[in-house]
Amino acid sequence: MNELKIRIRRPDDSQEYWRTTIRSNLIKTPYDVQIQSNRNAKDPVHSAITTFFSSNLKSSRRGYYSRHYRYMHLPSKDFNEVIDIGGCLIALGRRGSRYTLNGKTESLHTIASALARVTFKSCFEKDVAKLMKGLYATLSIPEDVKYCLENRVPFHFFDNFQKTTVRLNCQQISDNEVAIEVSDGVWGTMTNKELESFCAFYLHGKKRSKKWMFCSPEILYERTVGVKPKVSDRKLMIEFLKQNRQQDIVEDRAKLLVKETAEKYPDRIKVIYDDDKEVSAMYVRGKGWDWKLTNTKFKSDIQMVSTFVYSTPDNDEYFAQKIEKWEEDCNEILRSIDNDNEDEIKMPPKPTNEPQWKGPICIDNMSGGSSLGDQFVARALALLNDTLTVKIVNTIKRYICNDENSIRVDFDEMQ
Repeated sequence: MNELKIRIRRPDDSQEYWRTTIRSNLIKTPYDVQIQSNRNAKDPVHSAITTFFSSNLKSSRRGYYSRHYRYMHLPSKDFNEVIDIGGCLIALGRRGSRYTLNGKTESLHTIASALARVTFKSCFEKDVAKLMKGLYATLSIPEDVKYCLENRVPFHFFDNFQKTTVRLNCQQISDNEVAIEVSDGVWGTMTNKELESFCAFYLHGKKRSKKWMFCSPEILYERTVGVKPKVSDRKLMIEFLKQNRQQDIVEDRAKLLVKETAEKYPDRIKVIYDDDKEVSAMYVRGKGWDWKLTNTKFKSDIQMVSTFVYSTPDNDEYFAQKIEKWEEDCNEILRSIDNDNEDEIKMPPKPTNEPQWKGPICIDNMSGGSSLGDQFVARALALLNDTLTVKIVNTIKRYICNDENSIRVDFDEMQ
């Protein structure tokens, strides 16, 4: 089998890679494959690996040139092959548009996602039995079904030409079926495959799902509950959906997360709220330094929070040089004037090295879509262990000029 070395770029500033090896006749290339994170996805690393596998398995051409993966030689007909991921042997097959993994028919997205999970795990785990166990655990519930169980089912509809994006409660009721709350106290059902098809449009934006694409609330009610909604049922459903707006749910969760985090670390985190009860600033006491997080005025999707560190303008060595230079300048001035005019001498101001808030420091989210509260908490948790964070986030180092624990802020005075 052809051996292919995979390098997965770490989602940080380290410029380092996770590495693993794939052996298969499905992919033949003389080059190592380098996979970059997809920052537009919810899970950037997993999405990039999934795209790598799906783009290779679905292609029916003899070969093509890819900017990321160079030249790929792919089978032009149906196939039955074995792929070796870190020693874990997996049987893959294709007949027409149908794909199988270890003899079980699955969608291309499910197979690519399962292979991506095993590939990433093989970077750290060398036990083949654990890799195979992880594969079947991934296949037991499709990736999109897991997402909905954890984050609710995404849905949007139009009412009076206004688009409303909502999240619906979801519960697993059998190995192959889930229940979805479509109205107040009204639950409908979908199979896992139907939910995958539903998510293809409402989560991933793919327009191949003719059954669920641009589905109205009435049609969603009828197809999940099994009966047509009455006029009163429709009105109740619309109001119920409006109360479950995605943005409202996300913001409420984020506010609760900020509150719980501050309560968990009362001596190390202090939160300042504005008049609208929104978080305006958060102070964090790290292991080595103190930090201030503020609400960015000019918001971007991946950087809604500005980060500042409490540090001196200069390090001790450079400040000593500035003092020495200042003394030399003063002595030069004194030597160049008459003693009678000493009262009129204007000396240059003495340099100071008083600590101050330095920043803003550029720290981006790996992916977009996070709420303001989530970004506050994510940075706060990272900065609680700032001695490690400073080492892996290159943009921070140049703002810190003092040693660990040499300067601290009184949080009680912070407003």
